[in-house]
Parts: sequence; structure tokens; C-alpha cells
Amino acid sequence: MTAVDVVCQMKVDVQENTPRTDYEGTSYYFCCAACQKAFEQDPKQYVK
Repeated sequence: MTAVDVVCQMKVDVQENTPRTDYEGTSYYFCCAACQKAFEQDPKQYVK
């Protein structure tokens, strides 16, 4: 499965160790911990 990192728009191959955050019932996947942290600090900036 692939996903798009909502912070940097990079395509991500979803694996067991892929950084992930659940927000308002949706799972968001990230290319790295830095993008995950940016999302977690202000998710409304990235979720439309």
C-alpha cells in the first residue's frame, strides 16, 4: 500500500515501521519522523 505524506507530498510505501498518526478517524503516514512531528504540532494546517 502507498500513501501520500500530507506535509511534504512525498509518496510513502506503508510498512509496519512507517511513521503514522491517527487524526479524527483517519490514519496519516509520513516519510520521516520530522514530517510526522510537524503534522502533530498543527494537523489542521495539513488536513483540509
